[in-house]
Amino acid sequence: MKKLTILFFTALFCGIGTTYGQDVEQMTNKNGVNILPEAGQFAIGFDALPFLRFAGNMFNGNTNNGVAAAFPNFGGSGNGGTLYGKYFLSETMAIRGRVGLFQSTVQTVNRVMLDGQAVPQNNIEVEDEMITNNFNFELGGGIEFRRGKGRLMGVYGGEMFVSMNTFNRSYTYGNALTADNQRPTTSNFGTGNIVNPGRRVISSISPNSFGVGARGFAGVEYFFAPQISIGAEFNLGIAYTGTNRSAVVTEEWDDTNAAVLEITDLNAGTLTNFGVATGVWGGAINLMFHF
Repeated sequence: MKKLTILFFTALFCGIGTTYGQDVEQMTNKNGVNILPEAGQFAIGFDALPFLRFAGNMFNGNTNNGVAAAFPNFGGSGNGGTLYGKYFLSETMAIRGRVGLFQSTVQTVNRVMLDGQAVPQNNIEVEDEMITNNFNFELGGGIEFRRGKGRLMGVYGGEMFVSMNTFNRSYTYGNALTADNQRPTTSNFGTGNIVNPGRRVISSISPNSFGVGARGFAGVEYFFAPQISIGAEFNLGIAYTGTNRSAVVTEEWDDTNAAVLEITDLNAGTLTNFGVATGVWGGAINLMFHF
């Protein structure tokens, strides 16, 4: 894969030299409106994948069609959260940028029996809650070269990017830890079982990551209407990623101090890690509007 990456970039930058002097012939529709973008124009676009899924759902009633399998998003959020922008320096060259953002907060609530009842009744319950937060961010920018005839254009170029990912969970429990209730009835959110642990998790932070990298891209863009196009790209590059330690905080009853003791495990199986990866590859489908 490393050799494939080197060959890809070699072919990419050798092709850049042949781009200059290649003119793109402008086209107009029957009303005289230019179909292709020109120097000084801007473009803005976004992921087309959610629209393809929606169109597929209309035909077969499936709420999650296999479009993602046909056009996988390797390393991105895959949720249609990428925004693209371009500025055309000429008909054959553009500066481009993109920002991808995905954030979700999910609340999970389980009900368990209330502890400490004089006569235990299963229908008297309290709530255990788990809050899951997931955040992904990627910012990229570079230069794009274009060539082709008619409505179909070939695009290729290179870009730099930075990325960040965080994931954490927090837990609250209806049955408190006390001197009289050191093994409270508690939900195990991992298995779905009801347990009576002596120690339970109250928060966890998965290893956060930060990355920088560079990649080349190549693909096609088709103008199905004046100044409106749909395109598909393949990219291949290299990335440097740093990952910090995870952290898990648990609570248990401390008889010595007659209080709840919180224990923080900073290791939690993952140490700080830095690595360089070649052959970082992926793809994208986008819908672009030019003005």
